[in-house]
Amino acid sequence: MAKPFVITGFPYAFPYYFKVFEYLDNKDKFVFILPGLWLAKKGKVKIRLQQKPSHKIYGLRPASYGGHGVRGLFKGWMPGIIFLLPYLKLKYGAKVLYSCSEPNLLTTLYNGIIAKFCGFKHILFTWQNIPPEQYMGGLKLRIYTILVRLNLFFADGIICGNKKAADIVREFKVESEKFKVLISPISGVDTDKFRPGITSNWRAKLSIKLEEKLILFYGAIDKRKGVNVLIESFKLLITDYRLPIIKLVIIGTGPEEESLKLQVKSLKLQEKIIFLDWMSNDQLPALLNAADVFVYPSVPSGGWEEQFGYAMAEASACGIPVVATKTGSIDEVVLHGETGLLVEPNNSEKLAGAISKILSNPNLAKQIGRSGRKYIIENFSHQVISGKIINFLYDMYDIASRA
Repeated sequence: MAKPFVITGFPYAFPYYFKVFEYLDNKDKFVFILPGLWLAKKGKVKIRLQQKPSHKIYGLRPASYGGHGVRGLFKGWMPGIIFLLPYLKLKYGAKVLYSCSEPNLLTTLYNGIIAKFCGFKHILFTWQNIPPEQYMGGLKLRIYTILVRLNLFFADGIICGNKKAADIVREFKVESEKFKVLISPISGVDTDKFRPGITSNWRAKLSIKLEEKLILFYGAIDKRKGVNVLIESFKLLITDYRLPIIKLVIIGTGPEEESLKLQVKSLKLQEKIIFLDWMSNDQLPALLNAADVFVYPSVPSGGWEEQFGYAMAEASACGIPVVATKTGSIDEVVLHGETGLLVEPNNSEKLAGAISKILSNPNLAKQIGRSGRKYIIENFSHQVISGKIINFLYDMYDIASRA
């Protein structure tokens, strides 16, 4: 059976990202090259490759899991691809390689050179939504620019995770018949798993009373996520907005955990704020269904701004109203006034006001929750995203076949 498409990239080691390919109509047309073992969260999370009867998957050993300096440039690099791609070309007649890898990585360049040598059309992926000249300069900017231009030179198309990323790519390379651009995240949201009406015992587990309003955040616990601002806002909800019957649950792991716990202690909120460790994606739907509002207070940090926000999309898919910050590409996932409320980043007063508006108005919360689920189903469900990706890859295949 011919398998014209090869897909690789460490993000698809995560089962909840890979799941988008479960919705493909022609699974027999794809071959996957994925890490046999992927280490995430600085090694705290180990993801072992699981074979699937419906997919042809090869597992290779990564040479780098990322990090600072040169290691970061080789994130997700699987040297064995140099032997596997020619084999797949001969065995299956493969013609298109999709590398879910950023164009500022040497990993991507390695894949691109091998792809061209083997006669593949090569597709890249990028989330980057901030122009590089806004957050770097000098030698670093020159190296970045050279890498991106080289990767785009060896590429025939790119999938951009948001609209701003597509604008940046077009500054580097003009979209044309020979170079295609698609705007789509790497994966969709499982709207069958993330849905309203899931029975949840999380309130009982966490000793949260039925009359208490539950505010939820989950994500990386680092400065970029603005959790410290959320804690300040939570204090304001109690002192200024007179909402004493509330609890905040913060889920995740990261370098800011201890400082956030000290902040909670200094504000005397230990009885009101609960910290939980990182948990698997499968546990989150029930937790979301126990919440009254999901808050994502992301802030710009060192030239980075939020690139998509799966947590917000998952909350909306569960019919939970979202309060977030208007930064990066969040406004592509949350529509202000329709599927959530957006406020300026780093503003605890505005954030508290938006949360209070949701918690104090049950009808508004229900309306936003319903609109949010509809929006995610129509724009970011696995079905929609898999359709976009497969159509894009088939376009590349048609171009390769005509060449």
